[in-house]
Amino acid sequence: MLSQNDDMLSQLPKFLQKIANRQIAGLKAKFGAISGMSEEEAKQTKIFGKTYAWYFKEMAEHPVTNYLSRKEKPVLVLQGDKDFQVSTEKDFALYQQICIGKPNVRFKLYPGLNHLFMKSVYGRVKDFKKEYKIPQKVSAEVLEDIAEWILTK
Repeated sequence: MLSQNDDMLSQLPKFLQKIANRQIAGLKAKFGAISGMSEEEAKQTKIFGKTYAWYFKEMAEHPVTNYLSRKEKPVLVLQGDKDFQVSTEKDFALYQQICIGKPNVRFKLYPGLNHLFMKSVYGRVKDFKKEYKIPQKVSAEVLEDIAEWILTK
């Protein structure tokens, strides 16, 4: 999330960057405080919207690196290369690195698709609200790949 904010910040005009910088600093402070919260405190603290600190605190207790490196069952990792919610450079590449030599894990990156596995229209995080409102269907290629993967397992 914080990476998304940094990406969005770089796409804004300079005069809006100052305002957004203050909001992002506040969000970073909230995230920084999560690890020190009790479970009860985290369940009562809103980070933004209807999302509570407990969600992030609980997720931090289950690092994906531990999970993927020990997983024996089949794993399918898919991502659109225009996904601005999950980074291909940071996340997708990290998962690939964690799973080197694991024959139970399959990866596929889809050119031109966003986080919803639909054709990216804008390709910028600052336009995600507009992009997600465009009526589209999940890519047929993604659906076919998922079906093939399921049927071969």
